[in-house]
Amino acid sequence: MRWSTAATLGALALIGGFLQLLLGTDGADGLRLAALVVATIAAVVLALSVIPLLLQPAVGASARHGRVVSLLTVACVTWALALIPPFAGWAWGFLLAIAGGLLSCIVYRFWSAVVLATTLGAIGLGGSLASVGPDAFSVGSQAAAGSDLVVVSTLVVMTFMPLSAVWALRVVLRLDDARRMASELAVATERLRFATDLHDIQGHHLQVIALKGELAERRLHAGQPALAAAELADIRTIAQAALEDTRAVVNDYRTVTVAVEARNAAAVLRSAGISCEARIAVPDLPTPVGAVFALAIREAATNILRHSRATVASLELVRTGADEYRLTVANDGAGATRAGGTGLSGLTERLAAWQGTVEAGRRDDTFTLVVRIPAGAEPHRVEAEAGAER
Repeated sequence: MRWSTAATLGALALIGGFLQLLLGTDGADGLRLAALVVATIAAVVLALSVIPLLLQPAVGASARHGRVVSLLTVACVTWALALIPPFAGWAWGFLLAIAGGLLSCIVYRFWSAVVLATTLGAIGLGGSLASVGPDAFSVGSQAAAGSDLVVVSTLVVMTFMPLSAVWALRVVLRLDDARRMASELAVATERLRFATDLHDIQGHHLQVIALKGELAERRLHAGQPALAAAELADIRTIAQAALEDTRAVVNDYRTVTVAVEARNAAAVLRSAGISCEARIAVPDLPTPVGAVFALAIREAATNILRHSRATVASLELVRTGADEYRLTVANDGAGATRAGGTGLSGLTERLAAWQGTVEAGRRDDTFTLVVRIPAGAEPHRVEAEAGAER
């Protein structure tokens, strides 16, 4: 697009110079003509040198740049020479029109309109005053006025052409920046998803390992080496599962079954001395939605082990009459509300992609976590784009 815009502007400058020389030198001679020709050639060269300044994503050049000032100066001098009586003709305004159009691409929006209006005003007013003469209403003059109208119309078009070409280029560049930003956002979103998965998996496994280690230590102090050995064997199994889950997350083939996760969570809680009942009554639950609920169950179980002195817990996943899936996890012995945690906030962000909600509340010493996802919900587009970018 940059090459296309540069070619368009270059062709415009060359065509403007060619028309200026072709139409302006018709029937004219003398020293002024030589000066006009030299000034026209210089203006074309300067216009070509200004083009690289315009091929930027935004206003990247100063209106006080040496080449810009030189172009405007030469173009204005050329037009001023043409206005000296007798009027040399409208054709000598082509380079001034192009210079004004190029300058309008450099200045900011308000000044762009001012530059265009000033350029057209200088050409129109100067040419109108210079062309007024005693023979203005003769038949020959009226015929010349018709051809002058064509030239003036072409001048107006050439004044706006640089701005339109550069505007199209900058729109394309902004779209390219937007595409790149969307790509970077998708990558960042995927990294956040990976970090959340890793936090959910490792946080749960490490909490259970810590619990099992504490139980093994108690068994040893109580003189129960066989039971302590069983707890250590469980630690080895859990550590191996953590490694496998981590590899699965990295390779993106880990699928969590909500029923299995519920059974595992109940078993872990019971091993910690917490009576837990789990009820899963959603036979038609889609696998992707089940994976989200499985993570919620894992997070809830980890919080019970980490932040409570629970003796009784319950877990229930049902489909309600409001045509939504609802997971309810409750436990007694709730500790003080903690601020700054990342588990529930990460879960809330994940549920938002499914138009779901997370509600957590404490009443007396009972803490309740309620997770809802509408039936038939689809993941938010950002999550889908992140997967595609990955």
